[in-house]
Amino acid sequence: MRSSPTRPTEPQMDAAQIRLHRLRSHLLVEPAATVPDVARRLFAVQAQDFAAGRWALGIRTSGGPAVGDVDRAFDAGLLVRAWTQRGTLHIVEPGSVGAILDVTGERQTRAYGIDPGVLDRGERVFRSALAAEAPLTRAAFVDALQRDGVAGSVAAGTRILTALSIRGVLALGPVVPRDEGVAREQYLVALPPRGPAGDDPAVDLLVAYLRGHGPATGADFAWWAGLPAGQARGAAGRAGDRVVALDGELLDVPEEPTTAVPDPALPGTIALPAFDEYVLSYADRSIGMGAGDRMNVGPTANGMVRPVILRGGVAVGTWSLSLAVGSSGIPAATLFDGESDAGVGDALARVGGFFGRQ
Repeated sequence: MRSSPTRPTEPQMDAAQIRLHRLRSHLLVEPAATVPDVARRLFAVQAQDFAAGRWALGIRTSGGPAVGDVDRAFDAGLLVRAWTQRGTLHIVEPGSVGAILDVTGERQTRAYGIDPGVLDRGERVFRSALAAEAPLTRAAFVDALQRDGVAGSVAAGTRILTALSIRGVLALGPVVPRDEGVAREQYLVALPPRGPAGDDPAVDLLVAYLRGHGPATGADFAWWAGLPAGQARGAAGRAGDRVVALDGELLDVPEEPTTAVPDPALPGTIALPAFDEYVLSYADRSIGMGAGDRMNVGPTANGMVRPVILRGGVAVGTWSLSLAVGSSGIPAATLFDGESDAGVGDALARVGGFFGRQ
């Protein structure tokens, strides 16, 4: 994409500079002070896998938080998990959900194809059940939908639940306590009323994406937000001086540094979770993938994106950790051919400590 006449331009960036700047944008060089600060910076953190989404927040927060510290942000109402884009769950600040759905909601709602009247009835059931049964689990709400004749099956009720999240009605909030192992379920909460949309919600979303992911292209933004390419290009074209044009089609926000010399000692070796934003959030993933590809990282045919070992901003292997009760609880790494295991043990120990598996 060529820069508009009113758009600032910056010097060209090579792959190493892009990589370093993305690491900074993603808070992988300088972590945030608090867990909600991470969600605010990245704006929407992929979290279909709840454990992975919590580690994505934990690794970007200073002070070495544990999974319980992240859960307390949900319990306090500072974070929710909602179907904001691409038909998948993301961790978002409650007040930001509407800003994303202003851009992505209509397209997602069409994809679900549920009659608006059914959703109206489903919303009434939700608000009634929440008032009567709070805290309200997903299973209890789906049961209520079936009892009231809104859904004919568990599967239909689950689809209505998701569509109501896309409508901006509900989200997943406080974590359901669990006696053993890492908690996986969340109670349903009502989302706050959606505030008035800005003058150009798509441009606002583009700027928010670049602040936590840049530099990136319009095609990257389209993939992350689940938008048609033309809609994303239009937002980039209207952004004016709210973004800067870099080498080729790369865009970024002007207040972020774009010409820093990479420091090869940063950020060292770290273990990113499955579906991490640093790996997943670009149409072209070559900058951070290194020797990794769809065969060993993903997205695979079933959509899986494996956890990766990252060194200097490049994937050098994958790792795994079972959180099932009775499992060994010991993370294990598989490095790509020719890669050193330097720092891998410490990186995996950090994961184990977060989940209380040491």
